[in-house]
Amino acid sequence: MARRPLADREGGSVSIYFIALTAAFVLITALLIDFARVAAFRRQAELTVKSGARSVLSSFDPELYSRYGLFVRGGEPADRIFADTLAGNAVPSDSEPFPYLDTRWEGTEVTESRPIADHDILRRQVLEEMKYKAPIDLTIELASRLRGMSGMIEDTKQTVDVLERVQEAYDRREEALDRALERQRSYGEIVRAAFAEEVPNPPLRLTPSLATGNVGHVADISNQYDDYVSKRLEDEARMRAILAAQGTPIPPEAFPRYMFIVAGYESGTSRLASVLSADAEAARKKSERAHNDAREAIEEAKDANEEMRLIAAEAAAIGAAESPASPEQAEAMAELRRKTAEMVLDPSFFAGYEAEIAAQRSQGIEVIGHASSFASQASSVPGSTGKGGALRSEASSLQNGYARFVKAHGPTGTVATARSATFQAHRSQDEERKQEEKKATSEWAGAKRLLNLLSGRSGTPEERAEFDRLQELYERNLQWNRTEAELADNKQADEPGDGRDEALSLSGDLLAVVEDSLLGVRDQLYYSEYAISRLSRYEPAYAKGLLHGGEAPLSIGVQQTEYILYGFHNPSGNIAAAYGEIFAVRLAIRTMEGFVECGKLGNPLLVLVAALVYGIRGAVADLQSLVEKGTIQLSKYADIATTYVDYMRLFLLLHGGSANQTARSIAIMELETGVSFQGAYTYASVEGTASVKLWFFPGLVRMLGRYGSLGGTVREGRYEAAYQADYAYQ
Repeated sequence: MARRPLADREGGSVSIYFIALTAAFVLITALLIDFARVAAFRRQAELTVKSGARSVLSSFDPELYSRYGLFVRGGEPADRIFADTLAGNAVPSDSEPFPYLDTRWEGTEVTESRPIADHDILRRQVLEEMKYKAPIDLTIELASRLRGMSGMIEDTKQTVDVLERVQEAYDRREEALDRALERQRSYGEIVRAAFAEEVPNPPLRLTPSLATGNVGHVADISNQYDDYVSKRLEDEARMRAILAAQGTPIPPEAFPRYMFIVAGYESGTSRLASVLSADAEAARKKSERAHNDAREAIEEAKDANEEMRLIAAEAAAIGAAESPASPEQAEAMAELRRKTAEMVLDPSFFAGYEAEIAAQRSQGIEVIGHASSFASQASSVPGSTGKGGALRSEASSLQNGYARFVKAHGPTGTVATARSATFQAHRSQDEERKQEEKKATSEWAGAKRLLNLLSGRSGTPEERAEFDRLQELYERNLQWNRTEAELADNKQADEPGDGRDEALSLSGDLLAVVEDSLLGVRDQLYYSEYAISRLSRYEPAYAKGLLHGGEAPLSIGVQQTEYILYGFHNPSGNIAAAYGEIFAVRLAIRTMEGFVECGKLGNPLLVLVAALVYGIRGAVADLQSLVEKGTIQLSKYADIATTYVDYMRLFLLLHGGSANQTARSIAIMELETGVSFQGAYTYASVEGTASVKLWFFPGLVRMLGRYGSLGGTVREGRYEAAYQADYAYQ
């Protein structure tokens, strides 16, 4: 065969190389086209799944949103919405002769979760809802109107605390002083009664010429002694004469003439001496106990007085309220605190009383000593002679000492009477205070009766059934959220003073929260405004009907805010609780005013109770004004009208937003809409699996996928990948 020319052979080599190069280029281009299609497919599928997730959540419950501003899944089933969205975004295979992406959805799945029954989810939605809609201006206005009241209430609260502590110490001091006086008088009565029968009072004249007779007291012994001795000696002489004339007839006139008289005197004297001695010993023991008790009582009074002094010193150190709305109110509080020092007794008072008690004991011991000494002398009278002077001297000392003691320390003794007068000097207004305390008790009972008119209604059978169903929903939500139920308490204090203290504490906290609401209580502020804007409340016009014995609706539909706040599962309990809390706030404010109005009474403890009477009356009048006119003047010193809604805002700010209150909010919404919040979802997780046909080298793509990340798999000539998207309302 003839050899081809060299030029022809070189051209053939170039053609082979060119063909090989072209084949490689085509292969790479084909791969790049498939990879580009896969990338475009992945992006389109991902966006489609996300769009599907958004479409699922775009179907929400319209009633729940329109009534409460809350988003939960509603409308068509989520699986259908998701599938329709995916199908709508897919390019039909027959839409063009040569489709670039023939996406096919192999499978879909939708998982709904995070029901709005979860408290955290509900709160987040409320915060989101109110972030732009909350009427913050209203709360700012309310806070500005109340600015300064917090300081005044706190000043009043501090003053009341001081005065109550002073009153408690004062009452203990006066009770101890009364006990000391009672034991002082008891001491005097012990000594007086011990010798009342044996020692004449006033003292009898001691005359030694009295004939012997009955012995009734010490003067009889000393006055009859000389005659007794004379008669006894005469009888003894007769007896000696009889004994000397033995065997000789004895005339009757020779026998002893005074035997029975002498014997009567001796037995009477011995008896009286024995009784006097025993009485003296008993009086010594009893009087010593009385004296010790009196001293202990005085010590207790001194301790209480010292406590008062310390409290008065603390009161003097309390500064005036900051930026008070009423300067005269601040001055009245400061003046009352200053006056507490005037109620403290000077140490000289107790020193004088202790000296008085010691002097009484000294006089008592002296009388008892004279009684014992006379008893000793009298016991040696039978058969004695020459004791007349000693007996009369002892009888004189005993009679005179006893008379002086009884005059000073007896039932109408000058010492105890004078001491009682010193007590009355610093108790001049105690009786007036007791009268005011009776008024306070009476006014408090009247206020409780008024509030009981609101709580005494049982409602219709339908209303009661509604609350029973509400309780079931509430307890179910608590259990689902694993939260313990809180027991509601709407009990009014039994004593007016306790009610005042609770009212001042509540109001002080309340006003402090309002002033702080602009400085960081954001969530609570939003919850408060959400309830005010979305939920019903019991209007004063309804309460007016209840207070006047008429009829008024009691369904949950007219008292949702009150139910959320207090949680009583009966038709009237929440209404009574709301108006009871308003009454407490008004009581605090009116009591604060009462300190100014009653300050002219002077005595701090009298002002304390008189201000309480003023406060109770004013609070009752405020409730009547609220139901009759719909408004209450904030304070005598702040001519600002407040409404029922204002107080609901305050109470929601103070103690709204607890887990129990959230559960009650959910129960109301479930009852009103019929939607079970445990099945009302706010979160959707969707997943879609899609595939696209590979045009050129599926095997090669699968092989390359082993060495890199394609984000999917190649199956039967199609590239397949799964995509997930999650969306939530909040």
